[in-house]
Amino acid sequence: MKKTSFRYDGLTGEEAELVVRHYKDNGYRAARSLSSDPKYWDVVVTLPEQQYLKPTPRSMLNKMWG
Repeated sequence: MKKTSFRYDGLTGEEAELVVRHYKDNGYRAARSLSSDPKYWDVVVTLPEQQYLKPTPRSMLNKMWG
């Protein structure tokens, strides 16, 4: 499975902690580091990509649309 990094730039310390905690609670890897401006943080999260979406359930298909 392919993994992609997603980056949050310019977060305060409290915002960075919330983002890191949220992703770690959901089982993803998140890393926090200081940005070029020392009062802000950058957060990098590694997220998996899916090649195909799950099929739409039959109960949600409308016969009118074919």
